[in-house]
Amino acid sequence: MIPDAMAGKMLEAQSRKLVLLLFCLCFLAACGNKNSAPESKGSLPGLSNEAPSSQANAATDLIVLSETASRNANVGAEPLRLMKYQQDIKTTGEIKADENRVFHINSMVAGRVLKDRVNLGDVIKQGQVLALVQNIEVARIYGDYVHQKHQNEVQIRQIISKMELARTNLDRFSQLLKEGIAPEKDVQNAQNAYDQLDIELKGVREHQTHLVSETQALLSAYGKTLRAADEDGSKIDNVSPMIAPRGGVVIKKNITLGDVVNSTEPLYVVADLSSVWLDITIYDKDLTNIHVGETVNFSSDSLPGQSFAGVINYIQPLAGDSTRTFIARASLTNPAFALKPGMFGTALIHTSKSENLPYIKDSAVQRYGEETFVFEEVSHDRYRKRNVVLGDRILDGYLAKSGVSDGERIVVNGSLALKAELLKRLNPEQE
Repeated sequence: MIPDAMAGKMLEAQSRKLVLLLFCLCFLAACGNKNSAPESKGSLPGLSNEAPSSQANAATDLIVLSETASRNANVGAEPLRLMKYQQDIKTTGEIKADENRVFHINSMVAGRVLKDRVNLGDVIKQGQVLALVQNIEVARIYGDYVHQKHQNEVQIRQIISKMELARTNLDRFSQLLKEGIAPEKDVQNAQNAYDQLDIELKGVREHQTHLVSETQALLSAYGKTLRAADEDGSKIDNVSPMIAPRGGVVIKKNITLGDVVNSTEPLYVVADLSSVWLDITIYDKDLTNIHVGETVNFSSDSLPGQSFAGVINYIQPLAGDSTRTFIARASLTNPAFALKPGMFGTALIHTSKSENLPYIKDSAVQRYGEETFVFEEVSHDRYRKRNVVLGDRILDGYLAKSGVSDGERIVVNGSLALKAELLKRLNPEQE
């Protein structure tokens, strides 16, 4: 039998061992919990807690309306239809004078400018006198004419006087022949003398006619006309007018009052601007799509609201050395001279390249941020947002380059209400 004191000591030692064992077990359990990852709240075994982004976007883009909401929004859809789209190329153009309608006016002779009657930019008419130039050659022509005319007149008077004497002799010998005094040979000689003088008179008078014609031809080359007042030689005109051979606009002028000019340097450069050239800038990427015969429209900020049409008749075969661009040329009619050389503007070339693209009405198109989209009717009261890329504007809508296809039903009425519903889903905190 164990004494009571020794039994108490043994019980106390066993208690201490039991407490130590419990402490070790708790420590080991705590370390095991730290090494294991906590399970996500609400997660299911074998499934990820995050849904794929494509599924999320599809769910966000799909809008389901109740029948009442669809009726209140007056949502209506129509199938898309294709429209033929002719590709146009938009570039720049410059108006230039048609070089085939540009001409130069020179002085026929050297001389001093006595009068200058037109200014740069003036519109002139055919036959208009532009300037008066002192012309020594005209004075010489007038002088020669007067001199020869006076000589012819003296010759005519002398011949007429001789003819009167020959006529008297012919009458006298004819009377003597009747009386049997003079032989018939004397009458024939007298007749021959008279006929020779008559032929000489006709020759001098014909020379007078040729002299007038020749002088008139020489003077007309200098824009002068032989007048009756010039025939007496009391005042010889030495002024030559410069006359416009055609009408047009004076685009360059190298003459002022008092200048001494010559026949080699053009004094006026005149352009007929009833038809002008449009030089169109063509870039290398567009060159294969542009051909001779295609139409082009030109507009300029200088002429708001006006458009001028023409046809391309020339394409430059080589690129410019500095610009590395090509030039296409069209002729534009310009009856009112509204288009002026040096004017810049926009050239729209209607090419032969075309394609069929879906046509979207204005009422179907919505925008938010950088996105442009429409709503497709998936089924009854179910609609899906479709991002689109718009092309050219046609009538009251756009041609779609991508994003939609022919025959798809697109919302054309109530799309704004669908956009509002879409924005509520994108920004729920704003509700």
